Amino acid sequence: MNRLFFSLFLLSLVACTDTAEQIPAYLELKPFEVTAPGGVSWQKITDGWLYVDGEFLGAYTLPALVPVLAEGENEVILFPGVKENGIDATPNIYPYLTRFTKVYDLKGGQTTVVQAVTDYDPDIVYAFGIGRGDFDGGSFIALENRDSDGVIDATLTTDQAFSGKCLLMQVDTAHPVMDISTEAMVNLPVLGAPEVWLELNYKTDVPFFLYMLSGPQQESQGVYQFNLSEEWNKIYINLTGTLVTTQQPEQRLFFRLSLPKNEAGNYIQTSGTVRIDNIRVVHF
Repeated sequence: MNRLFFSLFLLSLVACTDTAEQIPAYLELKPFEVTAPGGVSWQKITDGWLYVDGEFLGAYTLPALVPVLAEGENEVILFPGVKENGIDATPNIYPYLTRFTKVYDLKGGQTTVVQAVTDYDPDIVYAFGIGRGDFDGGSFIALENRDSDGVIDATLTTDQAFSGKCLLMQVDTAHPVMDISTEAMVNLPVLGAPEVWLELNYKTDVPFFLYMLSGPQQESQGVYQFNLSEEWNKIYINLTGTLVTTQQPEQRLFFRLSLPKNEAGNYIQTSGTVRIDNIRVVHF
């Protein structure tokens, strides 16, 4: 009886002992540094997509403090993320900026600072060529006035430019529409992979629109409506769907600025101004 009682007593001790919980280590994810021309100010990297030893732990708005159940040396990978088409609900890894990879010695209860660094992938193709969409060098994207009156052309200006010079489009009640197209981009992928993205900076006091002029016939395809932005904003637009739909590897960007009217057909403002800079169309 004594042996049975002692055995039951030992079992009760085991049953009452709580299993010690693992203390997490913490990763303090700093906003990305960018070594590409223009640095951080020319980008809008909002998120970091985090992997630790190959396991995806989530996408985090930067900066972020992330608990990790890991000890010792672990490989941390952080992909730069953006808002696809400028929409908060569609975060995505931006594939043309390089991922950050480093091995850290993680310890429970301690915080490790992760200062990720990124640059443009050396293998990407710039559809207009490197730097021509900045409008600052000796060679820049050729622009063509496409509106019906042909009176006012788009210009390049240093006035309120994002950096150096920018493209300036203006309308008023006497000339309420301005249409500007770029030179043709050729040999763009049309199968959905690799993807094709447009990135640019813009500042506007009136809505304006982006279309693609597809193929030799330059058929128009609507892509995006830009809303008002009193300060310079950066946007990343995925053009892949348009290319898959049109199956045309030759494309032009087409910007339309139209002075808005109310339901009665009256202009709601007397003028409108759009500034655009750092146009890049990129793919692998």
